[in-house]
Amino acid sequence: MSNQWDLPDELPTDLPVARCELPDGRVVSAVQEAEAHTLWEEISSAEPYRRAAEGIGADETVIDVGAHIGLASLLFARLAPESRLMAFEPAPKAYACLEENLARHLPGATAYRQALGAAPGKSELIYRPYVASASTLYADAEDDTRNLEAHLDNIDADIQTREVVRRTFAVTQRIPVEVTTLTAVMAEHGVDRVGLLKVDVERGELDVLDGIDPGCWPRIRRVLLEVHDIEGRLGRVVSRLAGLGFRATVSQWGVYVGGSVHLVLAERD
Repeated sequence: MSNQWDLPDELPTDLPVARCELPDGRVVSAVQEAEAHTLWEEISSAEPYRRAAEGIGADETVIDVGAHIGLASLLFARLAPESRLMAFEPAPKAYACLEENLARHLPGATAYRQALGAAPGKSELIYRPYVASASTLYADAEDDTRNLEAHLDNIDADIQTREVVRRTFAVTQRIPVEVTTLTAVMAEHGVDRVGLLKVDVERGELDVLDGIDPGCWPRIRRVLLEVHDIEGRLGRVVSRLAGLGFRATVSQWGVYVGGSVHLVLAERD
């Protein structure tokens, strides 16, 4: 039986991989086509994303943490074509798309099916098959609702859209994942200089920073983080980066006004 919006009472979770064409003509594999188009529009039009990759050289590495299907990686590689690129994504379906997209468009880049955190080990990913980019290791229903409703309000969504989005967002699976640290990544893969560290891990940003040993920080030139401002987290992140010698700029996508999600671009000479 279906409801009034033609959604089945029980939504399937094993969704087929979609193929979609970006505005620049590149075809990518995606968990959800609509999500991929929305994310590409957000990322490619965001000044902090473009600025973050400017001037990254051949002797520097771009590390994309929480890479999803690799859209940010595609943008960074276009802006910094000579740099080495490493992309980390723990969700199996998103990782499969990431691997395909890098092989198709960035054959010199490498994908890793891992999460990054404060310490190596195992964890459980709350995976959202209909909104895979919102999958997380860190459950917080209140923050999820705040951001979801802010997004719906800011796009002036109609009643039907709101119902569909709320129902599909609520579909989750729990998946065991491997966790490593940035310090371990740099040591294992011989990363000497990080031109850009991008982190989009749905409330896990502080843990990623905690997984960077003091000796590694001087080798990191720029950091681009999506930060969920819960209990003063945004201020704590900015203060920590300032203490490490970075100049931080905070911005927010218009669709998240009223929500907790902010972008922090931290740079130093």
